[in-house]
Amino acid sequence: MPTVDEILASSPLAGLRRVSRRGGDRYVTVVRLAERFADLSNAPATSLVVLSRAASAEVTDYRLDMALRWASVHQVAAVAAFAAERWRPTVTVTDIAGRADIALVSIPPDTDLTELVQAINREIGGGAELVLGRAQQGLDAVLRAGEDGADLDGLCASVSRALGTAVEFRPLTPGDGSPSANGEASYPASAAPGRDGGGLSGPGADEVSVPIVVGETPIGYLAAPQAHGDLSIGAGLVLHTAALAAGRLLDLARRARELPVRSRSELLAELLMSDAAINEDLLERARQLGVPVGGWHVAIRIEADNLADAEKDEIHRFELLEMAGQVALQAVTATGGTWYLSRIAHAIVLIRVTGSNPGPQAGARAARSADRALQAIGARLSALRFRAGVGSAHEGPMGLRASAAEARGALLAARAARRPARVAAHDAVGVQRMLMEWYSSDTARASVRDQLAPLEKLGPGRAETAIQTLAAFLDEQGSIVKTAQKLHLHRNAVANRLRGITELLDLDLDDPDQRLALQLACRARLLA
Repeated sequence: MPTVDEILASSPLAGLRRVSRRGGDRYVTVVRLAERFADLSNAPATSLVVLSRAASAEVTDYRLDMALRWASVHQVAAVAAFAAERWRPTVTVTDIAGRADIALVSIPPDTDLTELVQAINREIGGGAELVLGRAQQGLDAVLRAGEDGADLDGLCASVSRALGTAVEFRPLTPGDGSPSANGEASYPASAAPGRDGGGLSGPGADEVSVPIVVGETPIGYLAAPQAHGDLSIGAGLVLHTAALAAGRLLDLARRARELPVRSRSELLAELLMSDAAINEDLLERARQLGVPVGGWHVAIRIEADNLADAEKDEIHRFELLEMAGQVALQAVTATGGTWYLSRIAHAIVLIRVTGSNPGPQAGARAARSADRALQAIGARLSALRFRAGVGSAHEGPMGLRASAAEARGALLAARAARRPARVAAHDAVGVQRMLMEWYSSDTARASVRDQLAPLEKLGPGRAETAIQTLAAFLDEQGSIVKTAQKLHLHRNAVANRLRGITELLDLDLDDPDQRLALQLACRARLLA
């Protein structure tokens, strides 16, 4: 049988307060309603007597003193009265109740009397009725918490009050024993070992616990460590519902955090990839997302040299680049300043934005940030070889494109020169810079593909040989002898190659315009 304090601790009775110093440990076996004070003299032993609203209005009357003396004779456990504010018994009532060990309980004025009596009866009756009552209270608490937009702490507090026992969230940490993957609650088992004293942070064998899954990832569990016996059954039912609600709550919060980040990334990708002029619609979207495209920009472009070889599956490649982008963003953010992340195909683009001209050292500072990003990515994805190109500082939306093009050019030039996979700054590219800036546009790349398409049809190996031979011939001002010396070939071999190349291309190499266009195409193609 429950004590007075145990009954008052249950959720529907949580508004009730014991206002006497003693009596909280008295056991209660029955509840009675007293329409008038005289009914106290007939109340059975170990009863909790609820005074009607009319009787409660007269608690300062001396007749309550007399009724309490009779109640003490019959060993009444508690007397409860409605009060607009907390009941403040008179000195004589407090004295009589104290000597008789009777608990005095204050009831909030808006409490429904019928529901109150039913709730007390459930607490007294115990067993299946109590379990179902607590479970219903817990489910109602979960629904209310959802409607009120409560966070995880609020949800736990609400369910704790409903069940009358503590419910807590415990996050998973590396090495934890994860809750059951199928979402089943773990119930107390007398044969199961308890904690080993070594600070285990997984769910205990003697408690009710249910995992919380956000998306498809378990992030922790809800536990009711003090729910034993029949109460563990009701707690398990409620925790299942609460864990599902918590998972949805945390998933919505995660999406709310990620949506602006993804939107900014998509906007930046659109700004960088489009060949058209930047229109007012793009600028308005940038303003709404808080992207200051009107400031000064320095771009870093990061690519993996061996992504296709290291990971064949496109979905896994996407996931690897997503992870690499987040790691890189965290690394450059730690160096200071405001950074934004975007993705273009298999490239990661990081953009540092400042409100004023960052000065001539902006590129060097960005290069140091890029180096830190490569180190961070390498520590997480050691199988991939990442390299980075860094642009210089430019102002405004078109400046954003210019810096990103410079970063791409620096990266392509470093790769073509077969430099080690590290950071290449735009200012260090040298005479190839203008060529790389030209070749970084989609229009130029399409022109190169069209001009050299007949040679590309020869296959990768033969096409590479043909383009190298043609590029050397054009660089050497059309001299077969110098071309042969440069390629370490006999001049007859060079002449035969060039004959086949010119037939395929159907070009007049004596035309200076055609010769210049072809020379630029060969050089750009060999840099890619």
